[in-house]
Amino acid sequence: MEFGVDPAQWRKVLDQADAGALTLHPDVGKGLDKACDDYLEHLGDLVEQVGYLHDITGFGPLPSGIALQGKFQRKATGTEQSLDAVLEQHIDAVKTMKELVAKAISNFVAQDQSRADQFGGLGDR
Repeated sequence: MEFGVDPAQWRKVLDQADAGALTLHPDVGKGLDKACDDYLEHLGDLVEQVGYLHDITGFGPLPSGIALQGKFQRKATGTEQSLDAVLEQHIDAVKTMKELVAKAISNFVAQDQSRADQFGGLGDR
């Protein structure tokens, strides 16, 4: 079972944009940059809060309490399935999305200019 998001999937899409296969009209992409920044800020705040979960206490001295304490600590931090790892995956994915949107818009603008230049040259004939 997979947890979180797979940043590699977004990198594959970014590779397509880098190859020029994806375009996005600037009006459509408008605001996506800020949405990514806002989400990155929110995720950063969550990562900071997860830092407080490194030392979970209050389960008591019995073996079951100690076992529960360890279980909840592993859910929060320290494994590839823990909350901190999943948040880092999201951060990586959002950064890649932001880069993808910028590249797709750049591709659209370049393609639009290329077409305009082609049509502009038709009047000279």
